[in-house]
Amino acid sequence: MNCIVIDDEPLAREKIRMLVEKDVTLQLLGCFDSPIKAVGFLELNQVDLIFLDIRMHGMSGLDFARTYQGEALVIFTSAHAAYALESYDVRAIDFLVKPIHPLRFVQAVQKALEYVDLKRQYKRQANEKQDYFFVRADRRLHRISFQECLYVEGIRDYCVLHLIDRKIMPALNLKTIQEYLPSDMFLRISKSVIVNIRHVKSLTHHDVQVGEMELGIGNAYREQVFANFVTNNLVGR
Repeated sequence: MNCIVIDDEPLAREKIRMLVEKDVTLQLLGCFDSPIKAVGFLELNQVDLIFLDIRMHGMSGLDFARTYQGEALVIFTSAHAAYALESYDVRAIDFLVKPIHPLRFVQAVQKALEYVDLKRQYKRQANEKQDYFFVRADRRLHRISFQECLYVEGIRDYCVLHLIDRKIMPALNLKTIQEYLPSDMFLRISKSVIVNIRHVKSLTHHDVQVGEMELGIGNAYREQVFANFVTNNLVGR
């Protein structure tokens, strides 16, 4: 799971970073000293889990969680156990009391993993029953077949659907579109690109060729691209 840490105490951020790096199921994408600084990052990146402090200068973790509209799960971290009950009112997956015990950290992450797995299974089953979706663009509703979509390119608050025979630009960001794409067919390779793996012709450690386009692989996504797409299907070494 991709995760970030939001905590205004440098020492606390460092301790959580060390715990994350010891967990092979987690990939740390960034650390932030305030929720405001994390907002833009969350809009442009696929984040599955947020370790979120509660008492911070400016916006508190609870206030941020109440306004956050994304899909990332939240594990609250706080030295004040009294906030535990209130944290579950904003859909926290768990609450860790500082100083965080390594075993409790592992248990919280496992709970998040199980939740994500269940959600992915549900999404996969739903996608198996449907091979298209609709988007609104140019005052029309366009039916998009998963199969005819080569790749999706994110441009700020918009995205471009590169289809076999045309391009469509709905007023949706890349993260929103990704929620509707079956994970067994589409793979995010950078902050701004999701590719249909059935249309991938070739790839290197630096780019993926889809049609005539060579699309760059982001450093933070390279390991995931090869682990999910290449390694298990590679003939010879």
